[in-house]
Amino acid sequence: MEDVAALVIHARDLHRQSRWAEACDEFLLADHAEPLGVDDLELLAESAQILGRGDDAVRALERVYHARVSAGELDAAVTAGFWLWQALILDGEFARAGGWAARVRQMVAEHPEGHEQGWLLITQAYGQVAAGEYEDAVGLARRAAELGARQGVVDLFAFATTICGRALLKAGRLEEGLGRMDEGMLSVTEGATSPRVTSMLYCSAIATCHEALELGRVREWGRSLDGWLNTLPPLHGAYFGNCRIYRSLLLRLQGSWHAAVEELDDVCIELAEGYGRRVVGHAYYHLAEMHRLLGDVAEAEDAYRRASDYGEPIQPGLALLRLAQGEVGTAVTGMRRALAEAGSDLDRCRLLPDLVTALLAAGEVEEAKRALDELVMVADGFPTAAMRAELAFARAGVALAEARAADALPLLRAAATTWRDLDAPYETAKASVLIAAACRDLSDEEAAVFELRSAAETFARLGALPDLHRVERLLAPGEGAGTHGLSAREMEVLRLVANGKTNHAIASELFLSERTVDRHVSNIFDKLGVRSRTAAATYAIEHHLFVTGLL
Repeated sequence: MEDVAALVIHARDLHRQSRWAEACDEFLLADHAEPLGVDDLELLAESAQILGRGDDAVRALERVYHARVSAGELDAAVTAGFWLWQALILDGEFARAGGWAARVRQMVAEHPEGHEQGWLLITQAYGQVAAGEYEDAVGLARRAAELGARQGVVDLFAFATTICGRALLKAGRLEEGLGRMDEGMLSVTEGATSPRVTSMLYCSAIATCHEALELGRVREWGRSLDGWLNTLPPLHGAYFGNCRIYRSLLLRLQGSWHAAVEELDDVCIELAEGYGRRVVGHAYYHLAEMHRLLGDVAEAEDAYRRASDYGEPIQPGLALLRLAQGEVGTAVTGMRRALAEAGSDLDRCRLLPDLVTALLAAGEVEEAKRALDELVMVADGFPTAAMRAELAFARAGVALAEARAADALPLLRAAATTWRDLDAPYETAKASVLIAAACRDLSDEEAAVFELRSAAETFARLGALPDLHRVERLLAPGEGAGTHGLSAREMEVLRLVANGKTNHAIASELFLSERTVDRHVSNIFDKLGVRSRTAAATYAIEHHLFVTGLL
């Protein structure tokens, strides 16, 4: 008996030190010898849940719930029921989770002397967000936050306030949503919330701000999350695995792409093995995105497939991969389908910029303009700096496709400045590539080369090989023995013709309309005095128009 008591005391101490793996083992050992009291069962459940030992957590929480109900401790029983619901949701066991939520609601209804339960309101708010009923979710979350504040339950207040902020953002009320989210996250960054709540709210806040392209907060909370994780021992499971997904996002924004891949590789394995099936698809999608950017096509396709297997939407990433492979029609089809399924303006904002890019690559300028018009309309509700940059980039793409380079340039320079201010090197370099295209259309080759070389340096540093190779090809024209009267843009087109590319594929690679490429090809034939693509390619080779190895 004394040995068991000492074991429990030591387990409590380990829990206080955040040594949850050791605490969990010692609580289980003590429980095997003699059933734990309800307070220690709660510590066991929290330790197990943090570690991703879902079965141990669920068994302990079930015992806690029944013990609290038997003792008439309504509030504590509801809290246990909430964490049961949460554990089962994260594992994708929606029927069991719904059953527990219903059981807790029934128990509360049978105790009319009890007061409104904030944690139950949280479960309902989650459901309303998932259903796209954002205003209803806001009302539920506000009531829960009021209860948390009145009862002095910091976890409940922070949780409810942050969910309220997410629902407001999804409803298109950006400033109000960010304000609520900032308020909820104060308790988190001050260290006032429990480990489970801390991990969940970091993930929720960073994910929401990333969706809304509020990159300043993504970086700020990402750095705070990274600092918190570095104070803890290595951890596994859905709670901390999800945190590591968002730490990888910070690494991506900072330009540490290979480190992001390493983090995500580990997380995908861990989440698939523990109570994390609800979020493992999200991890695989981010892993696929990193492989796509790095040019690891086979690895990207495998990760997209795995993400889809877990029910995660895989657009726009897969469409961008297909676009890079020259499968323009497939990319457009995928983006159209994803947009048709998008449930909120925020979701549409995430998809529309890449749909514009895909449509322009396909030569569908009129449809691209319609997509741009919708983007202008829905982006009005999310006026973040990065969203404005995305909008300017899309407008510039349409202007270039319509041979309006002079209109495109100020838009592109504004976008590049914004991305530079946000310390987003990849996006800045992408803007530089289109600035170069506009400069070439205006016959300013020197400015175009400066922009392309700057972009190439950034892509090389990041490891963005597909983008780097494309820029290297764009730099190749004019470095040989003369251009035979061809403009810089016509040299680009001729190189691709000589490589066997169709006009459709050339339009995709150079972000031009197919009609513009047709005109360039016709001009090339006239200037070189040839009548076919084969003859043009032969002329280019015979007259050494391109540097050897760069054709």
